[in-house]
Amino acid sequence: MVDWKKYYQEHLISMEEAAKLVKSDDSLWLGHSIGIPYDFLNELNKRREELWNVRIMYNLATYPYDMLFDPESIGHFKIMSMFLGPLERMSSEMGIAEVHSVPYEYMTRIVCDTYHANVICTEICPPNENGFINISILGAPSNMEKLRHPTKKMKIGVVNKQQYAAQGEFEDFNVPVDMFDYFVEVNHELSYQPVSDPTPVDKTIASYVMEYVKDGDSVQIGMGGLGEQITKELYSKKDIKVFTEISVDSMVPLAESGAISSVTTAGCYGSPVIYEFLGTSKLVTTKNLNTMLDPYCIGLNDNMVAICSTLMVDLTGQACSEAQGLKEYSGVGGSFAYLYGATRSKGGRSFLCLRSTYKDKDGNRKSNVVPWLPEGSVVTTPRYIHMYIVSEHGVADVFLKSIKDRIKALIKIAHPDFRDELKEQIISSGQIKSEDFNN
Repeated sequence: MVDWKKYYQEHLISMEEAAKLVKSDDSLWLGHSIGIPYDFLNELNKRREELWNVRIMYNLATYPYDMLFDPESIGHFKIMSMFLGPLERMSSEMGIAEVHSVPYEYMTRIVCDTYHANVICTEICPPNENGFINISILGAPSNMEKLRHPTKKMKIGVVNKQQYAAQGEFEDFNVPVDMFDYFVEVNHELSYQPVSDPTPVDKTIASYVMEYVKDGDSVQIGMGGLGEQITKELYSKKDIKVFTEISVDSMVPLAESGAISSVTTAGCYGSPVIYEFLGTSKLVTTKNLNTMLDPYCIGLNDNMVAICSTLMVDLTGQACSEAQGLKEYSGVGGSFAYLYGATRSKGGRSFLCLRSTYKDKDGNRKSNVVPWLPEGSVVTTPRYIHMYIVSEHGVADVFLKSIKDRIKALIKIAHPDFRDELKEQIISSGQIKSEDFNN
């Protein structure tokens, strides 16, 4: 058996030495949000003149590391996040970060098979007394499969004493020390992004959704203002089983209130409040992304309630949730998996939520419910998987309905100022006749 303490010390190097291990044309996987080794990336950027065509892959940065906003890094590094957050959106507009958008359940195949990652560098927890390393609350869902993937890779563990250990089956998230080739030690607070406060529209939409949520349901909640409001509304329920890709801050007081009986999750977005909860609460089980984003696994939960957001829908129910026209805004994430998974659940319900209008750059109000999608629009979820589509003006039941019935239901949840125009436009398309609105 390996003397793990000796192995650890013999393979302990500095951050500068770790950065020097990277070569031109290497392909790197760096982990997920608070598990991304930002110090390593900054050290790597200092070497940019020595390096060319180094692919940097990760999921959703929560810290503005140097190369993300450094035009001089172009050509030296190719930055690709699996989901665009605020930082990646700004970088993408500068022509630095690349846009990538596929469902998360394919992430390991993307990283290891499509882009052939040959270096993994991610933050991990310190070894325990038996020489096993927990790969942390956000490393656990996204890194374990990549670490165990059979392709040859150099593995660098950045040991941060302030990382929280994932809760769940031991073998799912703990690896022996000799899984890693090198170690670097750091001791810093975990980065985070501020959480959006619910808007009046979020509150109205949440109130509609909650009319369909029952005691004992399994509930998926997204991030953002709507997700925060949904968790606040759940205080009136009992025995809620949270089954969700992303956990958010407002789950913590909800759990303390006794409304939640369990939390099964693959990550979080918020502040240190949710980090500590996921790392210490006995209610929590962390699972990998492939499980949490598999529609079949989601559908195994009876009474699964999926609540997701979108940016735009057309009158047949096609939804654009990741881009505004040709401009990528976020990513596919888990939207498709949960909306589809809920349809496979006994007693399942899914809710796709949107605000009915937006203002363009000139301040003109436009409808987010449109007769047909603009040219170049990216469809995130197809019309046939949606059950309920919700705006601040009501709930449209569209599941398994005819095209005509979908059109009539969706016009009713559009903003009143646009309903007549939508009717005229969709009638002109030949998909429905004026007399059909009288039936």
